[in-house]
Amino acid sequence: MAYLKFLKKIVFVLLTFFTFFLSFNSSAFSQIATNQITLLEWQNNALLINTTQKISYAESKLKDPDRLIVDLLNCSIENSDLNKRFKSDSDESISILRLSPTQVRIIFLGSASINRKSYLTNNERTLAIKIARIDNENERITENEKQTALEKYEPGNLKGIEIENDDDKTEIIISATRSIKYNTYLLKNPERFAIDLLNILPPENTLPTYMSTPLISGIRVGRAASGLDATRIVIDLTKENLDCDVDSSLIGNKLKIKIKVNKEKEESSRRAGIRVVIDPGHGGYDTGASYGGYEEKAINLIMAEKLKKLLEESGITVFLTRDDDDFLSLAERVEITNSIKPNVFISVHANALATSRKIRGVETYYWTSQSQKLAYYVHKSILSNIGLPDHFIRKARFYVIRHTSSPAVLAELGFMSNYDDRQLLTNKNTQDEYAKALSEAILKFLEIEPEEGSKKQETENKKQEAKKDKND
Repeated sequence: MAYLKFLKKIVFVLLTFFTFFLSFNSSAFSQIATNQITLLEWQNNALLINTTQKISYAESKLKDPDRLIVDLLNCSIENSDLNKRFKSDSDESISILRLSPTQVRIIFLGSASINRKSYLTNNERTLAIKIARIDNENERITENEKQTALEKYEPGNLKGIEIENDDDKTEIIISATRSIKYNTYLLKNPERFAIDLLNILPPENTLPTYMSTPLISGIRVGRAASGLDATRIVIDLTKENLDCDVDSSLIGNKLKIKIKVNKEKEESSRRAGIRVVIDPGHGGYDTGASYGGYEEKAINLIMAEKLKKLLEESGITVFLTRDDDDFLSLAERVEITNSIKPNVFISVHANALATSRKIRGVETYYWTSQSQKLAYYVHKSILSNIGLPDHFIRKARFYVIRHTSSPAVLAELGFMSNYDDRQLLTNKNTQDEYAKALSEAILKFLEIEPEEGSKKQETENKKQEAKKDKND
């Protein structure tokens, strides 16, 4: 009897050493665990584990010696006080080990471990490992019954993978010889979706090459590199912004992975890839037109900043050639713009005519044929939103629109030399209207619905109002 106890201790030490050895062989797919263990408690001959999120686990029962191993996947134990050991009423040794930064292993060593089972509760955030059947004097479990219990937890085998493709989605059906426990990962650079079949053995033979679809370029199957005898399936995705959802409700031992384009994310990504350069005219010692105590350079910068904000609210990437009162030459402005390679360039100005204070209205200039439509949208939008007189769309050899490689316009938003125009150009509310008119014109040219940004801003305004009401 003493010899058996000594042998159990030796086996336990070897198991502990082996699990620590595995912790140094982390997978290239390893993720940062977001789930944290908050409580480990021994109650009524059962181990209770509480976590911050839903628990994903794999359970294995082994013989010689009898032991139960429970692995908590994508889970960590940061509090050193929780690294405890317990002793059960059935003379089991229970150890909690940090197998890797994303995996915690619990080992029950002893003959009673064959009777234990794991149960999820508390919205799957609590795992209870307790006795499912008690071995006592009146009810002995035979060796055959023990073997049957072990076979229940033996891993299954992968049967096959099928691919179904539709116009805007791809479905991958995985079938196995038993109900599948799994863990998933969405990986970047390159884009791919991985799923570990935690209780399914990896295939012994090479599987066939699977067909590609508009959303996936291939499927790879192999052994999961997490220390478990599990299968990893990696699906190579053809693009970003794909939703990969797992449906485990199919009849039989099957999983269906549904892959489809997330149109909202794709549109956001498309918008973020669009670039607009706004050029506030003049700056520094070059004040531009100066009337009634106002300088054109300051007005141009205010208009540009307001326009930048509106375009960014619609998801567009925006650059200013200047964001302060610095002087930039015309060549520098063009050099900055061409280095960015924008989809749209707009130079913002205010007009002036020293010989007449009566002339007023909006003028819009372009040079290249690719810029003509943009000039039309900008001009018409200002006329309809501000109500200025029409001073026409004109073709002119202004340096910044002649040497810029992208669609480019120069907008003269009104005459500083005219009192009525100057009142519009210097009024904060009207400046907002100018920015709105220019934003709508640019978005229309880019074939983007302007209300998207407006809805976003409206939502944000409601949030701010609700926050203010709460504070009040």
